[in-house]
Order: sequence, then C-alpha cells, then structure tokens
Amino acid sequence: MADHKQNKAAPLRVHMVCGEDPDSGILGKFAKNLVAGLEKLGMEATLGDAPDPAAHINHYVIFLHYPGKTTTQTSGKNTLMVTHVDDFQRLDQLKQGLESADLAICMSRQTEAQLTASGLPAEKLTHLPPAHDGNIAPRPTAIGITTRIYDDGRKKERWIAKLAPLIAPSDFSFRIMGEGWGEIVATLRRDGFQVDYEESFNAESYRGLLAAIDYYLYLGEDEGSMGFVDALAAGVKTIVVPQGFHLDVPGGITYPIESFTDLADAFDDIAEEKARRANAVAGWTWDSYAQQHAAIWRALAAGDPRPAPHAEIEGCVSAGSVRWKFLRHSLWRRRQRLKRRLAHLKKRLKGN
Repeated sequence: MADHKQNKAAPLRVHMVCGEDPDSGILGKFAKNLVAGLEKLGMEATLGDAPDPAAHINHYVIFLHYPGKTTTQTSGKNTLMVTHVDDFQRLDQLKQGLESADLAICMSRQTEAQLTASGLPAEKLTHLPPAHDGNIAPRPTAIGITTRIYDDGRKKERWIAKLAPLIAPSDFSFRIMGEGWGEIVATLRRDGFQVDYEESFNAESYRGLLAAIDYYLYLGEDEGSMGFVDALAAGVKTIVVPQGFHLDVPGGITYPIESFTDLADAFDDIAEEKARRANAVAGWTWDSYAQQHAAIWRALAAGDPRPAPHAEIEGCVSAGSVRWKFLRHSLWRRRQRLKRRLAHLKKRLKGN
C-alpha cells in the first residue's frame, strides 16, 4: 500500500471529486477555483467525478457525493465539503461519511457548532468561509436634490460645492431636479461625479428620481421640504435640516444638518458604513480560500494537528435547538414529497 505521508520534496497532490458538471453548477465553481488556487501554490490539483487512488487528498464537493471508503482507494486522506446540514437525513449521511472520512470542512462556524452539538466528532469538524469573485464593486450612493436655487443662496447650494473636494466620485453620485443648479452641476462633473440633472420639474421624472436615490438632501432653512415627505413615502433616508414639519415625522430624519461640519460628517459616515460592509468580505477571495484549504490538507497529509480553529458560538447552539431545527426541516421536506406524489396521482387518475 502506498505511503501517503507527504514527502517534503514532492508537491501535495489534491483531487477534487465533484458529482455535478463543473461548468454549470455552483459546486463545480468551488471545485474549479480550488484547483486553480492550489496550482498557484505549486500543488498538484485535479478535478473529476470519481476519487483518485494516487492522490494524497481526495476532497468531495460536497459530502453527499462521498460513497465511503472504497476498495480502490489507497491510504490517502478524504475530506468533505459541508454546505449545510438541516435535517436528519443529511445528518445521518454525514455521520456515516465521517466514519471513514478524515475531516468535514463546513462553510460556517455555526454549522460546525451545530454538528458538534448533534454528536458528530469535533476532531473531524472544522470550518472555512466561502469565497467571492472580487469583481463586484459598490455603486456610488445616490444623493437626490429636488429644489430650485435662489439668488440669495437660501438653499445653501454653496455647501455642495464646498463638500465636493472632501468626498469621492466612487462613493457618491447626484440626481438633481430644479432651476439654477447649472454651475454646481458643472463643478461636480468636473470633479468626476456622475450627475443626472433636470432643470425643469417633470412629475414622472420626479417619481423616478425618488425611486432611484439612497438619500434625499435638503439644506434650506424654512418650514421644510415637500420632497422630504415624498422621499419618506418612497422609503428613502434623509439628510435634512431639523425644522418645521421635518420634526413632526418620528424617525424621519436620518442625518440632521445644522452646520457644514454636520454635512461633511454625514457623508463621511455614509461612505465609511458602506466601506465597512465591503471590507468585511474583502479577504474572502478564491486565493485565500485555496490557501486555507492547503494549510489544512498539508497538516492532514503530514499527520499534524489541523490549523483551523474549532467553532465557538457562546450560548447560540444547543443540542435541543439543533434537533428542533432538523425536525422542522425533515417534516417540511416529507410534506413537500407527499404533495408532489398526490399531485402526480391526481394527474394519473385524470388521465384514466
């Protein structure tokens, strides 16, 4: 029998076992990206619909395709991708698989914790988050303005020009409707901002504007803006002066503006909030996904403890709550199967 304790001079050989067409399904996408990422690391990686007896690691994408230890397999390691286990049938299948497989790699620490609480061997469970393609960028937050400008500057349009150098075109765009904004629009466009501008009021365009923006902006100091009311009716957040009937709407003001500093801070907060969301998964790349798997597989092949941590979700997972979840899903699936059988039976009876 071949010795699969990894020779340091030889690259680790990993084989992806994928039971679906790798060019048409999400599981195939995971398998193909893992192969590409492992090859970048200098490892030998292959993909097929059956295990490779010569591989150091056979990784099943997903555990439902794992048949158990086969007579054709050598002493290489077997690992299982676990997307979700939410009923007793899947739990039993994974439990049986782990009788011979060496490790199950869950997609979340919650799933790992739930499986541990269900009695599966903790030493055979770990987790790694999924990856994304990195080709989707946040769109600029759309700011809407629907007021005309007056000669006395009462709408504080000069604050918009003053704000422009402090914010980024990648973070904000503008949709403006109202007379007199030509000079400000030209300044914003010159600074690289996308600006949709209509000087004359048009009811249909106005409704379209409110449906398309993320924030409604009004800086004038008076009784309030009717656009503020319409924006709220459209479910749009607001950046407005706290005044008049603005104050009569509970929770209607998202960012109250009483100074230019308030305005600049509001835009900073909006940009930072979106950046935090995007940055939260910035490291979830396919290269990182492959690197983390490689670390686990190298440790397995060498007989070392795996580097990935156990899941710890304090107070969130109990055996009882997991069993209840599995029971609900199992009953629902049985009900769906019964409904399909009854529908099929009715169809046959009508045919007769």
